[in-house]
Amino acid sequence: MKPSTKKSLWILAVVIIVAIGLFIRFFDAASLVASRQKHNDALIAEQLAYHVGVLAYLYGYPIVDMHTQMHNETHRVSEDQQALAPVNRMYQFPDLVTPSTAGNFRAPNNDTLYFTGWFDISEEPLIIHTPDTKGRYYTIAVTNQYSEVVHIGRRTTGTVEDYFALVPPHWQGSLPAGVRAVPTETHQGWLLGRMLVEGPEDFDAAMGLVEDIWLAGLGEFKMGQRPPMPQVQDAVKSDPYESLEYFRVMNQQLRNLPPRPSEAALLAQFDAIGIGPGVEFDPDTVDEPTRVGLERALKDADKVMGASLMRSIPSFNGWMITKDIGRYGFKYMHRASVVKGGYGNVPEESLYPATLFDDEDNLLSGGKRYTLRFEADHMPPVNGFWSLSI
Repeated sequence: MKPSTKKSLWILAVVIIVAIGLFIRFFDAASLVASRQKHNDALIAEQLAYHVGVLAYLYGYPIVDMHTQMHNETHRVSEDQQALAPVNRMYQFPDLVTPSTAGNFRAPNNDTLYFTGWFDISEEPLIIHTPDTKGRYYTIAVTNQYSEVVHIGRRTTGTVEDYFALVPPHWQGSLPAGVRAVPTETHQGWLLGRMLVEGPEDFDAAMGLVEDIWLAGLGEFKMGQRPPMPQVQDAVKSDPYESLEYFRVMNQQLRNLPPRPSEAALLAQFDAIGIGPGVEFDPDTVDEPTRVGLERALKDADKVMGASLMRSIPSFNGWMITKDIGRYGFKYMHRASVVKGGYGNVPEESLYPATLFDDEDNLLSGGKRYTLRFEADHMPPVNGFWSLSI
């Protein structure tokens, strides 16, 4: 080996030894570990916020939607809003539902008058007066914040004049004589009523019955006396669906809702990402990884919701019929998609068959004429009424 080569190798060895010494002297292992831990923490926070956030969005959709609609229909938020009445009061829609007045309803029809109201029974029960309809079909769907439904009306309670009290959970007290209790799982919720109208000549009689349905808090209730209508307050329209305000509203409502023991494990996952009932969520102070994950969850959960509205529905003789409405159990995506489409009655009260195709599997077209035929002894098996909307 040449002397110059030996010298070069010696210099290289010295450099390596010095480098190793300097590395050992100045290497901060703790800093490297901390940096990696920080990276992992951020990764976990974002991914958990995303994956749990998608489920939380679907779970919380009826809770957020009902709170939003309650605000927007109990305050004056625009000059042309469809429904407006203070909390614990009823609003009567003045017309049959036509294409121009359909609004939030699923389809026009010429045989139903609607009335609606939002209730808050956190302080005391709310009493509902119903007139004697003399056998005429009517129903009032009492929908709680989980979108679970019970019914007052001809099928369940008859048609004579009556008084019903929505009773909050754990309420201790007594109701006036002649008032029937209707236990209600949540302190707030929605009332949607339907009254049968048998043709134009029957409109005034049916509307008179609708106008005789009224609400009164227990403290203001007097038998046979409708209480005065409070003044409606102006407010800014609520629309939380496309921002982290959605999770703030959901979190606020969850912290006030009576807990469901069967959902404790699920809500603990919501707590883990900062949006469950055991914590207080503030969009302005949430850490960046969680923010990113929740914002992704908002977008993708909305896509899931849109897809769920177009998924396959069981078909019977060519008619699509959804039978599991009003009682959802753990079917959170189905519950959310029903709410997205406009809520609904329990199947014992009403079913909503729908079809898109004729008997030859061709898409229905306004350019053709169709015949809907029933055998004389096979009319629709209903105990109220049925109708067809196009």
